Amino acid sequence: MTDYSKASQAKVEIPEGVKLLTFPARKHTPFIEWEYPEFQSLCPVSERHDQGVVVIRYKPKKKILESKSVRDYLMLWRNKKNWQEYITEEIAGLLYKACEPDWLTVTINWAPRGGILATTTSRKGKPPSSH
Repeated sequence: MTDYSKASQAKVEIPEGVKLLTFPARKHTPFIEWEYPEFQSLCPVSERHDQGVVVIRYKPKKKILESKSVRDYLMLWRNKKNWQEYITEEIAGLLYKACEPDWLTVTINWAPRGGILATTTSRKGKPPSSH
């Protein structure tokens, strides 16, 4: 059994040197929603893989994220140790900074671990009530 008594001292990691690509939105600013069903990271204490489905929703303003660069970024988390809650916030912050949308929401629906289903969400900007 994993000892979580020193969890607050666990080392966390994030992908570094990430370059997210964008292209001009011009007059095309649809509501965009992506799902990445193969997300993985490592628990910073047990070092076991956490798995989940990442859902990204955003309303572009002037720039649209290029999906392959976002997928490549999400793949970089596979061997990074971090807490689920921090990961969701980190992803949302980087995507928001890269494309400066009206609003952006990142939700990760995590696979069960230890009998607990977890969903983490980070919001940047203010989405309309219908999203």
